[in-house]
Amino acid sequence: MPVQQVGVFLDNRPGVLSELIDYLDRFKIRIFALSIADAGEFGLIRMITEDAERATKILEDANFNLAKSKKNVEVTVILTNEKDKISRVAKILGDHDLNIEYAYSSAVHIDGKFALVLRADDLEKAEKVLKENDVAILSLDEIKKYFE
Repeated sequence: MPVQQVGVFLDNRPGVLSELIDYLDRFKIRIFALSIADAGEFGLIRMITEDAERATKILEDANFNLAKSKKNVEVTVILTNEKDKISRVAKILGDHDLNIEYAYSSAVHIDGKFALVLRADDLEKAEKVLKENDVAILSLDEIKKYFE
């Protein structure tokens, strides 16, 4: 099952990211993973939060510019380990004609393993193929428990 993420476009200047995160902190919304992509005049921030729907509403109400395309709101989170290295995951997806559009790591670390957030061009098929190859896919509830 895909995990919902929050995507926000921000001006590419000092202090803007801090304003965004401070705003979420005021509403006690925790961030479990964060990605920043430079796009010239602006940046695209992608976050896994404890409540994407609530975070989206709060940010919309504050007039933040959200990235709402499906590509920016649904991702797969996998737990890498000795068996499921990133190279193996990439090969499995590639062998099934699935392209990884972007990926980033998270703050979830378990016994030396970390959670990898990725977006494939066909998320449903990617999750099915990864599960068939016994790759651990994490739900938001599983991610949350590592922060309690």
